[in-house]
Amino acid sequence: MADVLNFKCPCCGATLPFSGKTGQMTCEYCDASFTMEEAKAAQEAMENNASSDMTWTTAEQALITDENGKVQGDLCPSCGAEMVATDITAATECPYCGNQAIIPQSFEGIYRPELMIPFAIDKNTAKAKLQDFVRGKKLLPNSFTEGNRIQEINGIYVPFWLYSCHADGNVDFEGVKTKTWEDERFRYEKRDYYRITRGGGMDFEKIPVDASKQMDDNTMDSLEPFELGKAVPYDAAYFSGYLADRYDVEEKEAQPRANERVMNTFRDEMRKQVSGYGEVRQTGESIQLSGAKAQYAMLPCYMMTTKYNDKLYTFGINGQTGKMVGSLPIDMGKYWMHVGLAALISFALFQAVIYFLSSFSLVPEIVALVIALIVGFLYGGSLKAQMSTVHRAVQASAYLKSGSIKYGVRTDRFLYSKTDQREKPKKE
Repeated sequence: MADVLNFKCPCCGATLPFSGKTGQMTCEYCDASFTMEEAKAAQEAMENNASSDMTWTTAEQALITDENGKVQGDLCPSCGAEMVATDITAATECPYCGNQAIIPQSFEGIYRPELMIPFAIDKNTAKAKLQDFVRGKKLLPNSFTEGNRIQEINGIYVPFWLYSCHADGNVDFEGVKTKTWEDERFRYEKRDYYRITRGGGMDFEKIPVDASKQMDDNTMDSLEPFELGKAVPYDAAYFSGYLADRYDVEEKEAQPRANERVMNTFRDEMRKQVSGYGEVRQTGESIQLSGAKAQYAMLPCYMMTTKYNDKLYTFGINGQTGKMVGSLPIDMGKYWMHVGLAALISFALFQAVIYFLSSFSLVPEIVALVIALIVGFLYGGSLKAQMSTVHRAVQASAYLKSGSIKYGVRTDRFLYSKTDQREKPKKE
């Protein structure tokens, strides 16, 4: 049977979660605050006194499973109801009395995180950021916020692998220098081709890759950066008041995403060292990674998933920095209305310019219409871009160790030249 860790307020007996706002264990009902040490001391005192509000209990556990054998239930130590969770849930919330509870066994052995970042913003701040994100979106359907549980939001510690390594090697490019001239009959273009090699080494620290299959990778990428310098050693007490899951993505499974970001950043840093060419393209590379280290960490996020027109929309908030990301539905009727209005206003302005600068002509009218339509679609595109801030992370430049870049090989070798000539149009 699993022990359930449930912190209680020494003053009123209500749930005592960790508050990112105060940095202490703060009661949601009487507002009493306690340091982590004080809360643990009170917990021990209650245990010694055999109080009915014992923080550590060995709850009667009723094991239930679905057809896949992946769901289990733990009896709530507060009201006796079953708290249903997946087989990777480490902290959960009672759906009946709202009691938050922790299942410490879920973090034993290989599931125990080395590092974690406590929540630094509270749920009310997270809700306000979500409301700000929705506000002012011109393409948002009017009914989106009316029938959706936009206020419901969960704080959850998401499992991450943090990757550190040293990268060194060379990247090869082909560069082209172009020279043009002309005489009475021809225009000439000479293209000189070069083989360029740039080499060096650099260190990366704590590149995060989420380790939960239940979390959307792009959403987790978009919540970066986390201030990993503020990470603390694991302590189960930080989970009080929040949800948490163990990792279900093995470290080896997450490696390719970290490797991709390291390689892309290495290539870009080498590309920055190439200058003086009109055209540059990469032709090859030899990059090695060494000193690789992966750490298991739990990072704070507020998550909300809502359904609209049979489609799920997920929003995430960085529980440390407050950064908000997500994708919103688009009302195509509003989209075409804004495209049309922008095009109409642009066309009217061009018409006024044409009227004052020249007499009526079909060609300027057609040109004005085409430009107005382009303006309309550009405006519509900008409104669409505002509806989603989710993206896949392909770089790791934010995790380069300061001062670690050391440049090595630097060669530019001439290969060959190619000259083209074109006859100039004859003057009539």
